[in-house]
Amino acid sequence: MAATEPRIAPLPPEQWDERLTRLLSASPGGTQEPMHIFTTLAHQPELFRRWLGFGGALLGGSLSGRIRELVILRTAYRFNGRYEWAHHIELGERQGITAEETAALGGDLSSTEWDPFERAVLAAVDETADEGVVSDGTWATLAATLNQGDLVELLMLLAHYLMLSTVLRSLRVQLEPSAEALVASVPGGPLA
Repeated sequence: MAATEPRIAPLPPEQWDERLTRLLSASPGGTQEPMHIFTTLAHQPELFRRWLGFGGALLGGSLSGRIRELVILRTAYRFNGRYEWAHHIELGERQGITAEETAALGGDLSSTEWDPFERAVLAAVDETADEGVVSDGTWATLAATLNQGDLVELLMLLAHYLMLSTVLRSLRVQLEPSAEALVASVPGGPLA
């Protein structure tokens, strides 16, 4: 097996259950270009069902959409989560993240200006990548803006995308052709 081939092939359409078919129909690419994350993780249907609920809770949490997508994109970059990077570029754009900010999230953060709170959010990701923990200074800046529940959510969001990046990379989940084209058009980001 070549290093680029998926370790577990996505489920073929004849093996999709009703839940997976509905999910794919409502997802980018629909059933014509199904998202490989879903068709791969669906090999473990009970865990997949529960993961969808958890992931959905994070995507619909109390953090602003912009903060959520900043965390996801920076986490995808720092933990080499190319699949999540590709699928969150447009989601970030919809939350007001500019092309210049996206390029910075996928490389040198100092190439653009961030407000102090956003800088602390991004530092939380970088510190987790570098040290495995958010520093006291960053925590203090975050805690000056976020309530305790939002602080927990921020850490759970970061950790979820760290986990997801690792799982998808280990499974060698491939980008769909449209996602591959999108990621190729954006400077920076995780390596192929």
